Amino acid sequence: MQRRTLLVLALAATAACGDLMAQSNSRGTSASPISSGYNGALENISGANYWGRRGSAFPNGELAVSFTNQLCNPGGLDLAWFAADNSPVGSQMSEDHPKFGFIVAREVNGRLVQISDWSYCKHAFLSLNDPGSCGTCANGASAETMYVGCSDVYTFNNNGSRTYLGPPAEINPWLGTWNHVGSYFDAWPGASPTDGIKGSTPAFDAVEHRVTVKEASLGGTVTSGLYFQIHVIHEGEPIENRGNNTMSRPFTLSWSGTNWSTTTTGSATYGSILTRWTGSTMAIGQNGGGLWNNTDDGRFAVAVKVTGPTNGVWHYEYIVHNIDNNRGGAAFRLPVCPTAQVTNIGFRDIDQDALNDWTSSFSGGTLSWTAPLSNPQNWNTMFNFWFDSDAAPVSGTSTIDEAAVGPGALTVSVPTSVPGYQPLVNLGPGCGTPAMTITGSGGFPVTGNPSFGLTFTSAPGTLFIPLFSNPIAGGTIIPGCDLFIDLGAYGDLGGWITDGAGVSTIPTGVDITWSSLNIQALTLIPSPPILGIVGLSSGVTVRYNGTGCN
Repeated sequence: MQRRTLLVLALAATAACGDLMAQSNSRGTSASPISSGYNGALENISGANYWGRRGSAFPNGELAVSFTNQLCNPGGLDLAWFAADNSPVGSQMSEDHPKFGFIVAREVNGRLVQISDWSYCKHAFLSLNDPGSCGTCANGASAETMYVGCSDVYTFNNNGSRTYLGPPAEINPWLGTWNHVGSYFDAWPGASPTDGIKGSTPAFDAVEHRVTVKEASLGGTVTSGLYFQIHVIHEGEPIENRGNNTMSRPFTLSWSGTNWSTTTTGSATYGSILTRWTGSTMAIGQNGGGLWNNTDDGRFAVAVKVTGPTNGVWHYEYIVHNIDNNRGGAAFRLPVCPTAQVTNIGFRDIDQDALNDWTSSFSGGTLSWTAPLSNPQNWNTMFNFWFDSDAAPVSGTSTIDEAAVGPGALTVSVPTSVPGYQPLVNLGPGCGTPAMTITGSGGFPVTGNPSFGLTFTSAPGTLFIPLFSNPIAGGTIIPGCDLFIDLGAYGDLGGWITDGAGVSTIPTGVDITWSSLNIQALTLIPSPPILGIVGLSSGVTVRYNGTGCN
């Protein structure tokens, strides 16, 4: 607790002096960041390649893949391409060059999940400056520059070479910076770990430090519904020019009995890999107002898919993609109607370690998932969040707490859909065995909707009488049996019986002037708790013509 309190205080102090910490390494002008500025673009991605596997027998091992990308320079400035190891022998490694991040994701049963590790990133080493689709290439003499209009291809061999692959944690994805002194390459054999000079490439197996996928996450011998993403980072590139820095593409992995093979399918598209999630909508939020006028950090994307209602309950699925936020995410929060029911809460990260999963809580109208200190959401990762609720989706705002001290605000806001309209409020359980519950059906209780109804669920053949009252009253009849209607002023909907599936739906339509009614049923059951005559169903308040939570 003390450590987290100190972190919050430090973050607050950082935010207070934010104007003194604005990003200072952008290249271009605020008046025209695109035409005059730094703008390195992915031109295409392709060529998924399998390198090998290791570990237990199929399907309990893991495999390594890499991919091909083509870059070009559509901007107004030449791009620096100083290599991590392309300097004269004995000189310092250079830091200002493109870096590539990689993600592999799979859609399973309607949920898109990251199945690759937090993969090592490619450090680019030279540009061939070939003609491409970005304009006329005025090819200069230096391979340490990508000239305006020129293009270059990094094959899967280059992107799979461990000579140029380093840990993602060493890269600041928002600034595009990387410190060569004390880096992973600096600690290689034959060099001092703190002199900034690259050592000799160590020996690796076929999988180590490449994009790694566990076979168990593929679900069979032929796996489609796979996508890979490549994200290029340029030091000093303005946020206005980063729309062409990420691309995704479908591919397939097939198991022959001894090896895997890859097939690249479909076409490459720009944007976060979350745009591949079938049936979802996505929005992006950034820490701060913008590169030119505020201190800030990078971006999070939030995608959402809501299904239902089924028996009056909606299922909510969210994915948060940390695109280039250096400080990382420490919590994901959603506003939810305070009286709503929230069940089936779930979470998935990328490491398959249940001991560091984020913990959930629902209190005061906020549903939160909070990270342990050891597991923030770092850049180039996708985390999944899900739950069920009897509140319907409306437009709202999610918030992501920043995990580390740094420039910008304490939270990032991202527009999304949230459980913000509750047509039926659950008042509490009934009593008696078998129990009966009430849910809504046929849409919302709004004027002009004749399809709206109430569904009563219990054992097959249960006799019941639905009661309603307005004004709302109630009380405890006997311990464990609460009444949610006013017996001094009530009406009933006659006698009903559940069918062979234990369900009875009463279409009530909506064309009334009440703002709300309480509904509860008297049940005739084998063991009635009230005077040996009847039991009670759960209680609900039906909110007519509502728009929100109250």
